[in-house]
Amino acid sequence: MSEETRKKVIEAARELGYRVNFLARSLQSSTSGLVGLVASRLDTPYRAIQVRAASRELLSHGFTPILLTTEGGEDNTGLVERLLNYSVSGMMITSGTPSSGIIEECASLKVPVVLINRDPTLEGADRVLIDIEASGRMAFDMLHERGGQRFAVLQPRDRTYSVLGRARAFAACCRGGVDIIEIENQTYEAGLAAADSFLRQSRADSVFCTTDLIALGFLDGLRLRHGVSVPGEVQVLGFDDIPQAGWLSNSLSTIHQSSEAAAVEAVKLILKRIADPSRPFETGRIRIAPVHRATTRGEPS
Repeated sequence: MSEETRKKVIEAARELGYRVNFLARSLQSSTSGLVGLVASRLDTPYRAIQVRAASRELLSHGFTPILLTTEGGEDNTGLVERLLNYSVSGMMITSGTPSSGIIEECASLKVPVVLINRDPTLEGADRVLIDIEASGRMAFDMLHERGGQRFAVLQPRDRTYSVLGRARAFAACCRGGVDIIEIENQTYEAGLAAADSFLRQSRADSVFCTTDLIALGFLDGLRLRHGVSVPGEVQVLGFDDIPQAGWLSNSLSTIHQSSEAAAVEAVKLILKRIADPSRPFETGRIRIAPVHRATTRGEPS
């Protein structure tokens, strides 16, 4: 239509208060243009950045994100079923693991599912994964090359696939043994409390904290509660490279994995699956890189 006619239609719609009903439109098209995001731990910087990046990327491609949050736990089948009621165009799962049955149902409905750092044995979905074994090896090498001799790892009891995987991979590299300090969850508070447990249970000089948020709590516990010199007495290494890790008061050594890049890759896989539902399932990789700051020693030994 002409620009003049277009302006008249828009003005009439504005006067009438008309808005497109995308859910009603989906009755004809069998898709709503919505893409579901299933996530937990939105109070953590890593997850918040990931959800923000995914939302921005979906909007840029004409899709509308719909966020459902979970309190944790591995089975989020109920949330996935709820998303299917909205005729979603696809879904991205960053927390928990749906059942194989619901993944099969999504496939039969031609609803693309992308799993981010979820159990790779679950079939029927595209996924974006970090290299678990390489993550554990890199953590060990970063500490060992800076003079580490005795090692410990902080391992949360809420054992998600990626966090537990890198803790185990790190422990496997410590052939002389490793002290496993179990902590309640993946929060700053759990890391803070872990400093007390660590000093009671371990004589390690190098500690791998499986997330940065845990590491920041642990770091404050060592330095502020107990006066431990870091990295002089104990080296501390995190994982994720959240913005707070680089703050001058923290200067946390860590392993970088881009939550934003993972989200962008997941959206790319959803778009490819929408364009070609029969294509082979694909795994995108999240790159990792060492980041030495002030909590590991200055030079490789």
